[in-house]
Parts: sequence; structure tokens; C-alpha cells
Amino acid sequence: MARKSADRVLILGFGVHGGPSGELLSKMVASLQAPPGKVTLEEAGNDFDPSRWFGFGIWVVLGEEFASRHGWKRGGLQDWNGVRVIVTESLEDLLQRPALKRSAWEDLKLVMHEMGWKNP
Repeated sequence: MARKSADRVLILGFGVHGGPSGELLSKMVASLQAPPGKVTLEEAGNDFDPSRWFGFGIWVVLGEEFASRHGWKRGGLQDWNGVRVIVTESLEDLLQRPALKRSAWEDLKLVMHEMGWKNP
């Protein structure tokens, strides 16, 4: 069971643990300027169980395809069963269309602001 804390962020997506997608995500996480140990990465597979992750401050969902399975939509923070969720671009889309990085960065800045972390 994952450690739960409202001062942590959960990032959900495909390809979060390796290859070019994982490298890009590492850069994205570094840009959050989060205190050590405050960001958890989870592969968004078919067996994803949301109940395991309640208690995190914000869930960052990478990609609308996965998000839509759970009723989450792109466009700022939203409440889902008491959890704050933000849907941003998928890692695959960011790699294929670098121009999308600007909107993903805006989403990450919102996360930093909401969490009280250093915001550029």
C-alpha cells in the first residue's frame, strides 16, 4: 500500500518508468521543484485501483485517453471523489509534438502553486 499524505503528488501515466518517456518525465518532475520524496510515479495500467491512492494532495494524470476511463477531463484542477485531479498531455504526445510542452508546463505550474512549492 502506498504511503498517503496530502502534501504529496501522484503522477499517473503510461511509460513513466523508462525510455524516452521516463527521461522526459524525470525532467518534468525536476521542474516541479518538489521537496524530496513528495512525488510518486505510478504506471497507469488497466489494473489501476484509485482507492490505493486517496490521500495525495493532487493527482497529475498524463493523457486524456487514460483520464477519460475514469471520467476525468482536461482543463485545470477538478474534484473527483474528494481528490484534486489535473489532466495534462501524455508523455507520448509530448515526445511527438514538442509544442504541447507549453500547456503541460502551465499545468505543472498550477500543481506547484496548489502545493505551495516554489513557482517560477
